[in-house]
Amino acid sequence: MSEWWLWSYVILCAAALLLFVRWSRNPKGIPQSEYRVVFVILAWSAIWHVVAALGAGRADIAGHAMDWTHYADWIVTAPLLVFSLVLTATHAVAEKRTGLVTLIVSTFPMIITGPIAEVMESTTARFAVYGTGMAALALVLGLIWGPLRADAERQPAPMAAHFVIVALLLSLLWLGFPLVWILGPPGVEIVDEDTSTILFVVLSALMKVGWGIIDVGRLRAMFDRGQLAVT
Repeated sequence: MSEWWLWSYVILCAAALLLFVRWSRNPKGIPQSEYRVVFVILAWSAIWHVVAALGAGRADIAGHAMDWTHYADWIVTAPLLVFSLVLTATHAVAEKRTGLVTLIVSTFPMIITGPIAEVMESTTARFAVYGTGMAALALVLGLIWGPLRADAERQPAPMAAHFVIVALLLSLLWLGFPLVWILGPPGVEIVDEDTSTILFVVLSALMKVGWGIIDVGRLRAMFDRGQLAVT
């Protein structure tokens, strides 16, 4: 059952890539770099979901099957999602991107702690590492809603309001991943392995396809209404 969801996600990514290629030919004031970031996010994520669908991404570790393709996907797409959000927050104030490196680097600990926790034999150690990952996520969210939001508010009001919407969506979706992790086999085992995989696929679809379409689509609509500054 989970394989069907994995292949469906790959098809969805391919369709979204075609949409963004079409949009990039008429960028409507959005830098091509923002389209390229989305291309990489979708292509990279699709590749690892193909690997997972083929059954090549699992290893038996610490009494459960660890799907390392999740982490191979997230270690690249998480910082790129942050980069995309930064581009949105600083579209009209590009010179204010002083905290870009700090914010991107902060995403790595929250991803790396996942596989480290999964290989821990001790339940206490596993939850301790998981807690470290949650602290890293809290740092990322703090940077988004602190310094990055302050940068976004230096933009025209429609752009600042758009940032709040997409930042809120991204934040909520990000919270979903550790929730599924802790409810699944590595955590308290309320949901089984297949259900965890399906939930991760749904979250990935919402974050990497849905969120990207909302972010770029709203920016394109703002350009049509004359609310987006051309950079």
